[in-house]
Amino acid sequence: MIKTPAIVIWTLKYGDSSLIANCYTKKDGLKSYILNGVLKSKKIGIKKALFQPFNLINIISDHRRKEGLNYIKEVSINKHLGSIHNSISKTTITLFLSDVLKSVLQEEGGENESLYDFLETMTLWLDSNNSNANFHIKFLIELTRYMGFYPNISNNNYEYFDMLTGCFTNNNNSKNILFGKNLNSFKEILGMNFDEIKLLKWNNSIRNSLLNEIIRYYSLHLQRFKTPKSLSVLHEIFK
Repeated sequence: MIKTPAIVIWTLKYGDSSLIANCYTKKDGLKSYILNGVLKSKKIGIKKALFQPFNLINIISDHRRKEGLNYIKEVSINKHLGSIHNSISKTTITLFLSDVLKSVLQEEGGENESLYDFLETMTLWLDSNNSNANFHIKFLIELTRYMGFYPNISNNNYEYFDMLTGCFTNNNNSKNILFGKNLNSFKEILGMNFDEIKLLKWNNSIRNSLLNEIIRYYSLHLQRFKTPKSLSVLHEIFK
């Protein structure tokens, strides 16, 4: 049996009374669990409410199955969240990021404690700060550090950003070039930390245009990446 902190990524109803939960664990990376009868169970400990997206939990489980479904023996809250599930905008952000991570984490093999620490830190930041319409954009940029395609920020005074190579350039000879207003916005948020993104004076058009380009950046670098279905909902919330 292994005891590990974990972050709930997404859940799927299975049959009439069960759930399949995908969690990113600190010790073993992405794991899938079958929660038999959890939708009707009155047993102490295994509660549906514990498996909301981005909940920070502790799991005791047998991880002998490297693929397929594992079983959870015990689960408890690791760190309490105060606002994420009580705010429409924050809930929308977490559902969108959950969709993104569904694709992204399939590319991540095995354990990565640094990635786990990043996800936990970002969850706690979102929970403890006012909702910010630029959070998910900064999150996606920073997530690329752990996936191996963080932008090369040398030569960031050049006129273009080549999304295929991940480098700034003065050559506009690729169909995957970031330029103009999108490039200016990209450079602006790239140079900020999370506490500074509230200073951005972006309108909805700028924000959505850059987000669409970052989604394209992901699709160029990750074979299994799919455009999140919740992207349109996110655009609607922050318009």
